Amino acid sequence: MEISSNQTEWYVLRVTYQRELIAKRRLDELGVESFVPTKVVRAKLVNGRRVLQRRALVHNYIFVRSDRQKIDHIKQFELPYLRYVMHTKNGVRQAMVVPEVQMRSFMLVTGTEDERLMLLEPESVELAVGMRVRVIGGVFAGAEGLLMKVAGARERRVVVKIEGIAAVATPRIEKELIEIIE
Repeated sequence: MEISSNQTEWYVLRVTYQRELIAKRRLDELGVESFVPTKVVRAKLVNGRRVLQRRALVHNYIFVRSDRQKIDHIKQFELPYLRYVMHTKNGVRQAMVVPEVQMRSFMLVTGTEDERLMLLEPESVELAVGMRVRVIGGVFAGAEGLLMKVAGARERRVVVKIEGIAAVATPRIEKELIEIIE
């Protein structure tokens, strides 16, 4: 399926020198929807005082929801350090697009402040393994992913993965809050 250049999609863009949050702020100013998964960490300032800072959870990537023409314009005139993440689909090299449902699940899971979230290397999660599930209650209600046993964790977790970019595992979710997707 060829994507029209004026169709609104979630594009994956690479940002150089960890300027994800700077790019997000500028896109917000321009009225363009974007998402950078973040975490809050304790950082030490020069004067020795500890403060909390928000940092990117997945370095050098930003997800932008817009049409291709608008993103091309922003890349050329506003944020020249943005680059499309390219991949090959059906033998054709094209800009990577994340389906709306998958992106909403990813945003739902990574948008929480839960410290028990596990960021996984995308290669360490094999999509062919596990049952496809939807969380039907609690903080992660609506998230769709795979029910998996993750290395380093005792219990099964729901894993939401964006191929080649990131995978994130929720904390333990009670089985009553999970339904199998056929």
